[in-house]
Amino acid sequence: MYDRSSFLDAIKNVQASSRVLCGGFQRDLSALLDSELPEKSARKSLVHLEACADCSEFFQAIRLQALAHQDMAIPGSLARRLRRFRGHDLFEGMTDSEIVRRLASALYELGKSYALAATEGDFLLEIADAPVAIESFRGGEASRALHAAQETGACLVPAGILGDESGQDDFLEEADVFLGEALRLKPNFAEARLYRGFVMHARGKPKEARAEYREVFLRTDRLTNRGHAAVQLGMLYDETGEHKKALRLYRWVVASGLLNRRPEFVFVLHNIAVELLSLGETEEAAKMFRNISAGHPKLWESSRGWLRASPALVARLWADKSCRQLFEKIEPAFFAA
Repeated sequence: MYDRSSFLDAIKNVQASSRVLCGGFQRDLSALLDSELPEKSARKSLVHLEACADCSEFFQAIRLQALAHQDMAIPGSLARRLRRFRGHDLFEGMTDSEIVRRLASALYELGKSYALAATEGDFLLEIADAPVAIESFRGGEASRALHAAQETGACLVPAGILGDESGQDDFLEEADVFLGEALRLKPNFAEARLYRGFVMHARGKPKEARAEYREVFLRTDRLTNRGHAAVQLGMLYDETGEHKKALRLYRWVVASGLLNRRPEFVFVLHNIAVELLSLGETEEAAKMFRNISAGHPKLWESSRGWLRASPALVARLWADKSCRQLFEKIEPAFFAA
């Protein structure tokens, strides 16, 4: 059952308020509910929610109402209750299930924005239907974020929102809250679960991260999401030295045919070679690198840089004579660099 502490007060305050939602935020929220808000605008909404108490109060109220509805669902009750709120036209003509589904999408977008803000875009996997450009949120973006917040009605943005490194944990916590709520409303929301796994990993909770990725890998009906889950599980296994498990997952990605359908997954070939090196199968690893250099020149350019960044891997290549000779045929000057 949903914890209703402070729930009734939040709902009552929003219903009784005579204040009007900021026009820009209302438009953005409407687009969020329709899954039509671009990544940059979703971050603008995040900044606005941090800075504008009125809009934050309203958004909290509809979240609480939807979460409570999940525990005590009476057909049509959610739509009726939300009609009492200012901003009620956001949900005009929607059924309860449509409201829940669209609100889950909005929570996911905001949770993702918090996650990317906290990690400065370290999570580079594209798990949207179309590629999403991940831009830096802090530092150089500060003035643009402030301007965006002013456009949507937020006159002042606390400095801590935009540049305080100590706020990373707070951002990750907020991301966890939003993504967790999205999953409560829509448990099979694979994209939200992938990002929640990323947040758990960033918060130093690999066991919880693994559970989220495993759930996506086993349950999603979308191959691309299963591929992302496999990659993330493989990386977690690599971190704990479970190289055979990591290798098995990376090979599954190749066997699934994803590399033909989604070329961005081609980096998995490099991961396979690295796991082979870690398992002492240096000759097989060198052959994989040869295949990469012959068939995927762009990946090979990146792969060389990744290898040079790991002296331990380079040392393993050098230590095996036959492997070294094979590798020097691929890249004659590699060991001299």
